[in-house]
Amino acid sequence: MPSRLAILSRVLLLPLVLVLATLATLGSYYETSDDTSFAWLFSGVLAGKPVVSLPLFFHGYGHALAAAYTSAPHVPWLGLLNASLLMGATMLTFAVLDRLLRPYLRPWALVLALVAFFFLAWLEHWLWFSHVRVGILLAGAVVLFAAQRPGSRSAVVLGVLGLGAAWLIRPSLAMLGFGLAVPAALLLAENWRRLVPVLAAAALGLGLATVVLGALQTDDAAQMQQRDKYLARILDFNQLRPTPRTPADSLGTAAVEQWILGDATLVNNAMLQRAYHFEPADFWGRELPTKLRLRAGLVARDYFPVLLALAAVVFGTLRRKKGTAGFWLVQIGFGATLLAFAGLLKLPPRIALPILDFWLITNLIFWCRTTRFFAPGYKKSSQANVTQKVDFFLPGSLAARRVGVGLGMLVVVLYGAKNLHRYHVLQQERKQHELALRQIRGYSSPAGARGRVRVMAGTSDLLKSLSPFKIYSPGRGPVVMLSGWQSHDPSQAGLFRELSGSPQPIECLRQLARHAPSTQWLLTRETAHWLTRRFRFDTDAHSTPVFVPMQALAADTSLHYHQVVFR
Repeated sequence: MPSRLAILSRVLLLPLVLVLATLATLGSYYETSDDTSFAWLFSGVLAGKPVVSLPLFFHGYGHALAAAYTSAPHVPWLGLLNASLLMGATMLTFAVLDRLLRPYLRPWALVLALVAFFFLAWLEHWLWFSHVRVGILLAGAVVLFAAQRPGSRSAVVLGVLGLGAAWLIRPSLAMLGFGLAVPAALLLAENWRRLVPVLAAAALGLGLATVVLGALQTDDAAQMQQRDKYLARILDFNQLRPTPRTPADSLGTAAVEQWILGDATLVNNAMLQRAYHFEPADFWGRELPTKLRLRAGLVARDYFPVLLALAAVVFGTLRRKKGTAGFWLVQIGFGATLLAFAGLLKLPPRIALPILDFWLITNLIFWCRTTRFFAPGYKKSSQANVTQKVDFFLPGSLAARRVGVGLGMLVVVLYGAKNLHRYHVLQQERKQHELALRQIRGYSSPAGARGRVRVMAGTSDLLKSLSPFKIYSPGRGPVVMLSGWQSHDPSQAGLFRELSGSPQPIECLRQLARHAPSTQWLLTRETAHWLTRRFRFDTDAHSTPVFVPMQALAADTSLHYHQVVFR
């Protein structure tokens, strides 16, 4: 029998060492600008004060994060929170794999298998950091852990807590992770008939919690959520096409194109319904095939080790003639999920790899079940059968095994080279973005006790590829970020009211342009042009602010500081 210390070492110590080694050698980089925006909202950088609640994200975490940033502003609390949850998901996944493969592999081979899984199918979650990965992986991992231990109350409690923690990040992420883990959970359970009611109750609980959350939302939060659904179909899924009917519609669609979403007089639900339409011929005939071709190439390039592993399991199942209707149904289900995200929705890496991970784990369970050694009482299998069990995972002939080892080493080398290239690209992006933020901070010398106001638009990309474990700041003083999803967060009305007395962004910007000459306007050419159009749209205005580009930001020449001239 394996010692408890050895099991704990593989389940707790091994993933910890692998994660720390990854962070020490390759680092960790935010996949999108969203996570830095969250940190800036919770710490008060993008609002008049720390934001304690976001309508779509981190329900319940906001109060704790805002208090933490207030008491210790130099600690990267959001990054530490997400990293802790992701570490929990990593350890739980290792625990599931360890218990699954332990009867079939010697200890050294089991450690090697776990290391290979981390390197080929999990490392990216830490290298390319995102709250999306955390929510999906945590929800799926706790479901598998609890299903594998049906008689353990502590496992069930851990499953409930883990699902709740993932749901609080964003309900849709928890439900996705839960759904991806269901096939593997049914296979892992000793008695799947007893597990089905538990899974159904969990699904019902997640759904009811989401409904209750929607019912308790404020009017502003509910409007933002409804608006966000339309914006996702426009900006993320490319499902809707602009067909503006009025000058206001034209200005609103131009704002959406630039991600300037906070002007509710233009960008509102009525305008989105009126000025955007779904064109079936264009979407099904042009957009969908284009998206599928693009994503197919990227998935094959980025995740060829996982795809090869999936293909090997399918080939082995065919060779042994062990495929069942359930096996093929699972393959079709996961494949359809990938196609649905790639074609109908969006399939970024932060969603693609979690789907592939749970597909791979499910297939590994099928692979083990095709041998008679896997049974509810598999812990009783004798150590004398270890060699035969290991042989089950390998090709029959010696020559085939050598070829398999050679191909495996080639895949590891190629994937290692790919990760090394990604590391260099992300490192270069981080240096450029950190330099840009330093230049913004240096250029923003204080004007008065509170510092001067900075108005920025088109700068969201500067928040990508930053470290989750560092604190970043654009400098002292209020920051108005006009572009990005956070521009239509309800907290921005409070910031506009604090700066100008009006909760409306355009009125606030007009007052800043007229009465606060020290205000810095860091804009792209496109956003400056839109702002000029927006001010001209108000026919009752006596004079119109015009934005004249002055000095380019050295680290990103697409951004210029602008001077306001009234004409």
